[in-house]
Amino acid sequence: MKIMVSAGEVSGDFHGSFLVKELKKLRPDISFFGIGSEQLAAAGVDIKIDLTKRSSIGMFEALPNILPIFSAFQKTKKLILAENPDLVILIDSQGINMPLASFCKKRGIKTVYYIAPQEWLWGTNKGVIKVAQTVDLIVAIFEKEYNTYKAAGANVVYFGHPLIDIVKPSSIVSRSEQTTVSLCPGSRRQEIDSLLPILLKTGELIKKEFPAARFIMPVASTKISATIASRLSGFKPVMTIGRTYDDLFSSDLAICASGTINLEAAILGVPNFMVYKLSPLSYFIGKHVLKVDKKIKYFSMPNILLDELVIPEFTMRDANPDKIAAAAVALLNNKERQVKMRAAFDALCVKLGQPGMIRKIAAAILSG
Repeated sequence: MKIMVSAGEVSGDFHGSFLVKELKKLRPDISFFGIGSEQLAAAGVDIKIDLTKRSSIGMFEALPNILPIFSAFQKTKKLILAENPDLVILIDSQGINMPLASFCKKRGIKTVYYIAPQEWLWGTNKGVIKVAQTVDLIVAIFEKEYNTYKAAGANVVYFGHPLIDIVKPSSIVSRSEQTTVSLCPGSRRQEIDSLLPILLKTGELIKKEFPAARFIMPVASTKISATIASRLSGFKPVMTIGRTYDDLFSSDLAICASGTINLEAAILGVPNFMVYKLSPLSYFIGKHVLKVDKKIKYFSMPNILLDELVIPEFTMRDANPDKIAAAAVALLNNKERQVKMRAAFDALCVKLGQPGMIRKIAAAILSG
């Protein structure tokens, strides 16, 4: 059996690696190839194209990547025709993966979408229907996502969120007695460009109030670490590679770029903040044209799932070091608030399901 995997971002590469490992346990004869990066390659996927450096957030932020992604799309279509896979697994990266799903549908190649487009959350009903009608199997990772796509007529399964299987500290790590803050600038070049200076200045301000505090900057890959290391001067957190969960678990607070890491920190029971910044034009279109803020009350997934502002969200003008540092100092000095936040995270974990779901997802993909 031959399976193509398509993951255009670091997070998709990460999630896909766990799924591939489970699929291999169930069917050792499967061969894998496709779009991905370091972690899918380590899991045994023959990576033909790496798009992770092209991932972005926001309409106008994506403009410089349009031609490279279109070129990759053309190459991928030729690759699919040449390799003729039995199945294509699409992971996140809606910009390239939905056109690939349409291409595969026209040629009778089965598709599975794992971490599907979030049309169910901030998209349109038309978008939901398009995903439902284009993809052969949607693997939902949220209950509301499952219900929305099911109502649209999709072939969809839901076992819970795979991070419950994945997010664990190693057995040797423990909570530090020293005040520890993790600064997490994200994995996209655009995020690093806009948020790294903010997080570094925030850390510098926090250190004035907590001189003995330890500051960590966990990053997901060597490619990202090189970019960040070249920009560190003056205030320098300790940068680590490939040990994010240990670093988060040992932290009293994580200040993070908006994304999966907010959910990961919450699963580990770590108080965290969300920082999010787009270009003014992208933000204007999102707010006044797409009316995203009318569809959702919150931007971070823990807050969305709990329907409560548990994690402070610093967006656009509020994403400035003075505000973030002041909120961080207040939280670090308030044990009662930290306990309350952790209790909310316990409730969140219950919503996300029970361990063992990636094996169930792999079995559902192979049986479908």
